[in-house]
Amino acid sequence: MCEGKYTQAELTDAFRAAIEDRAKWFYLLLKYAKEENADVDKIAEKAIREFGHMKGVAIGKADTAEDFAKALLTGHAREAFAMNPVKLEEEESVLQFSYCALVEAWKKLGCSDEEVAHLCKLARYGDYGMVEAFENLELDFNQLLSEGDACCELVIRKKK
Repeated sequence: MCEGKYTQAELTDAFRAAIEDRAKWFYLLLKYAKEENADVDKIAEKAIREFGHMKGVAIGKADTAEDFAKALLTGHAREAFAMNPVKLEEEESVLQFSYCALVEAWKKLGCSDEEVAHLCKLARYGDYGMVEAFENLELDFNQLLSEGDACCELVIRKKK
């Protein structure tokens, strides 16, 4: 086996390519499920939320908004989504993503702006499912690349 050293740019490109592949099969799965008269939104919400929940459980312990945000900032996802921490505090943390391989893949497939926004809405169920693994946290999106904003802004808060 050949062990090579990769630059951060090469790793980021590979990670983004994998995310784009996921976006393409997600799109095709929904397209053909719709042709079969399936309730694609309902199915996608349930499946993606459950997948997100599994990813949240895998994070382990996150008692504060800051813990959760820092967990998201680890690994290759930080570079792949061009994540920047805007605010890291126990009660509220804010992350901005300036790139989304999912959105880019849907655009490359020729999806309309409305389709991209809808697919993103479905994909965000994964984020909601992830945070639901932590009873004391909630999240909102103040901005979305899929809706023409300059970034996705994820706001994590401790529940009151």
